[in-house]
Amino acid sequence: MRVLVVDDEEIILSLAQKILTRAGCETFLADNGVEGLNLFSQNHEQIDLVILDISMEGLSGFDVLRRIRRISPAIPAIVSSGHPFNEDDLPDDLATNTCLLQKPYRSTALVNKVLEILRGPARVP
Repeated sequence: MRVLVVDDEEIILSLAQKILTRAGCETFLADNGVEGLNLFSQNHEQIDLVILDISMEGLSGFDVLRRIRRISPAIPAIVSSGHPFNEDDLPDDLATNTCLLQKPYRSTALVNKVLEILRGPARVP
């Protein structure tokens, strides 16, 4: 599993990388939207999921996700914020295949959300 994490807070990038690496994921890290777009453009065939901070200087997480989905329309995404938000805050054009994760997130919450998205929901036989 390969995950692109785009967040303008260095501590969040570092934490996400540690958590995801321990969970067996390869991570690509970007500390702003432009860098995230460049990394995705160069590696989109290798990236399985993107995790984006909603509130970043310059391009917001939503702006970045819109541009990423021009390249790869079906890429799953997790959007996160330290500010309160809910499903109604997701723009309609980004709601499909996008999950929310409130910051600060616990390592188990992040790993569970990533696994849920990449493996699909658990099915009871």
